[in-house]
Formats: sequence, C-alpha cells, structure tokens
Amino acid sequence: MDKILESALSNQIFQWIIAGSFVILAIMLIVLFIQYNIDRARGRHAKFLWFEVNAVQPSPASEPLSQQKTITGKNINTGTNHGEIGDKYTGLQQREVTQEDIEFLKQEISRFSTQHSEKIVRSHITLGYPGCKETTFLANQLAAVLQKMGFNKIVPMNLQTFGVIGKKFGVSNAPDNSLMIEIYPADNVE
Repeated sequence: MDKILESALSNQIFQWIIAGSFVILAIMLIVLFIQYNIDRARGRHAKFLWFEVNAVQPSPASEPLSQQKTITGKNINTGTNHGEIGDKYTGLQQREVTQEDIEFLKQEISRFSTQHSEKIVRSHITLGYPGCKETTFLANQLAAVLQKMGFNKIVPMNLQTFGVIGKKFGVSNAPDNSLMIEIYPADNVE
C-alpha cells in the first residue's frame, strides 16, 4: 500500500487529481455553509445536494372541522363512478371499419401513391389518430386491415386532426414523407 501511495504521489497527474478532488470538496463545503446560512436566515430547511439540515418537518396547523372544502377547479368528474377511471360518455357511438371503408382506403392509397410517387418513402406506413378510446379502437381495426393489404411495418403516431363530416379517415403524407392514414375524430355525437 505504501508503494502504491508513493508512486501515486510521485506522478504529477495523480497529484493534480488529488489536489483537484480536495479543491472540489472544499468548494462543496463552502457552498453548503453559505446555502445553510441563507436558508436559515429565510426560515427554511437547509438543503444541499442530498443533505438536509434541520429536516424536522413543522407540524401542520390544525384546521377547524366546521369548514367544508369546496371544489373550485374545472374538469372535475363529479358524476357517478362506475368503477372506471374517467368519464363514461354514452353519446358517442364506436365506429367500425366496414368493407366500404376498406375499398375506399384501397382507392385512396393507390390514388395518392401514384399522384405523389416521387415524394413518398415506402419503408413503412404511418397511422395517425387523436388517441382517444374511440379512435384508438378504430386504429387497431385499421392496422389489422392494413396488414392484410400487405403493409407489414405500421408506425402509429399521435395526430391532432379536425373532424370531417362523413369521413372516418383520409390519406396524406406523414412528416417523414411516408404514406399516412389519418383517422378523423368522430362526427356522430348524438
């Protein structure tokens, strides 16, 4: 051990490393001392890195029992809880992929592919949808249809689209210039 320590102290690089470590440790202690005094002057608990000084939590002030807290925020579910997280809205019917939709999709893909053949990257197809329960279910159905059509690599994408009355989806190009199927939000809200 003495030989290792002697060889480490004789090498100039190790001397600089040891001196630098002591300087960093000294700076940390000085900053800890300064931060501690600042926090103590402000009446807060002193914290530095993972150390806490005076970490005794003050006891919370007791509240009178007669006060009732009122809900003042927006978007709070105050309805009946049916055991599911979130609201259960019954006015929106789930859309399904029909055979007409598959034919429409085939026509739109072939039309868009021929119209923009020089710009389209054909390594994958992007499936963009808003991400709510209804469009996610529709996207899962559409992904199975696309796989049957021969598209093996389908990349899902969160897409903010505007609803188009009477259309479930459209075909366009994605930001990476791949072919993108856009699923529009539902327009069948009753």
